[in-house]
Amino acid sequence: MDTRLIEHILKIAEEKSITKAAEKLYLTQSALNQQLLHLEHELGTTLFNRSKTNWGPTKAGEIYLEGAREMLRVKQQTYSRISDLTNGYKGTIRVGMTPVRGPDMFIHVYPAFHKEYPNIEVIPYEMNVFQMQKLVSIGDLDLGFMTLFESQRDDNEYQNLYREEILIAAPESWDFGDQVIRKEGCRQALPLQALKDRPMILLRKKTTMRPILDKLFRTRKVVPQILFDTANPATILEMVRAEICCGIIAESTVCGFDQGIRYYSLDKPLHWNVAASYAKGSFVSRATQCFIDYAKKYWLEKTKEK
Repeated sequence: MDTRLIEHILKIAEEKSITKAAEKLYLTQSALNQQLLHLEHELGTTLFNRSKTNWGPTKAGEIYLEGAREMLRVKQQTYSRISDLTNGYKGTIRVGMTPVRGPDMFIHVYPAFHKEYPNIEVIPYEMNVFQMQKLVSIGDLDLGFMTLFESQRDDNEYQNLYREEILIAAPESWDFGDQVIRKEGCRQALPLQALKDRPMILLRKKTTMRPILDKLFRTRKVVPQILFDTANPATILEMVRAEICCGIIAESTVCGFDQGIRYYSLDKPLHWNVAASYAKGSFVSRATQCFIDYAKKYWLEKTKEK
């Protein structure tokens, strides 16, 4: 099933530029343009609005792209089913992951997976969870590894890999007095009100954690004194260790940040899941499930490091 033309047209849409698409496809711009012109002649209409800065699809282009993605999805599903039947594992798995924690997971998972499935190409993409969800839905990603709360799930399928707690990180020298909630056999806790007049650094609004925290602050009628936002939890923890601020981070990010920081649960403990996501109704091949299982093993082993 030769779908190269379809893939080339989708690449133009993805890059929003025929020049960038040609570079990514290792084609000359002239050759790619000829393919596009031939297809448009065949269809009797243009598929893209030509622009120096943005090749957006026309109405006809949107229809073509929707059908193209579905054709590639059907091809992928068909080949995956045949591979499972014959043990002739070949093909591609496009994997989405978050920029900070995703690459570390990938470099630990990929070697073991590649040893087991050497003929399967795994293409990693780094992006935020909300972008991943969209691309999984339309079939541009086969698999997405996400950290998110239950309320943030969409209609895609999810496999939970690891449940982790959201923690308050504060300098060890800070004294919260009688605001600290002590629970036998559990980590000490703090109400959000204890952070009301304390400087904070939080994760950026485009992360899945931030909108939930913002809602929590509003509910508790606390206005956080935010110094700045960051995409990297390590930045928060370095600033906490320097006694500049407090922060709120995921439990798995505390590894290596033991000295000078005290961690608290929220007074009402908050958890989210690290999950693998794929399109609703899609066929999950043994190879894809193997990659998911290796990722789950990575996360469970990482929790033992804390």
